[in-house]
Amino acid sequence: MGLDYSYEVYVHRGSARPLLEAVKARCTPNTDTTTAVEFPDGRVVLPCTSGFAAGTTISFDATAAGNSRLLELDLSMLFPADDELLKWDEDSALEPSSGDERLCRVGYIYLSVWDASPFLPDHLCFYFMAATTDMSRLFARSASIRRWFADLTFNLGGPLCLLDLEEKGRIAITLGSRDCQLNVDWNGLYL
Repeated sequence: MGLDYSYEVYVHRGSARPLLEAVKARCTPNTDTTTAVEFPDGRVVLPCTSGFAAGTTISFDATAAGNSRLLELDLSMLFPADDELLKWDEDSALEPSSGDERLCRVGYIYLSVWDASPFLPDHLCFYFMAATTDMSRLFARSASIRRWFADLTFNLGGPLCLLDLEEKGRIAITLGSRDCQLNVDWNGLYL
């Protein structure tokens, strides 16, 4: 078995649609492969699959409770290039357009959404899992990826973002309004 590291982003139920909009903005553009997620107040169409099937529409009930997954998506995302991302896949870097930052593709990232109410009442957990062992190591080593998940959590007022390193435990990336990742010796982690 390989490594399955993941980022866990906890947000209030009302932030589910804005979170998916933020994820959509960072997905690799692909008009041929889309999945629509229906909310009571509209839909978000993402360039991704769900269960590796394209062209599906999923009704998302942010009030649902229980242990079942509320949503499953297969994503390919873009992150600002850093040394770790460029080493991971030199061919994935996209040249900047009109002065924007250089971006690197990372995918598949499996996104599952769970009811987090037993842990944090009225919250959801957006669980972004790396598809491979190499990608898991990248999740832990890339400051750019960590920063993106921290900013996503902060921007949505989420109370918590964790990096799950499986048997090595979980590292708090954000806790409330605190950026905890700065207190971790990332170079000292044996990955």
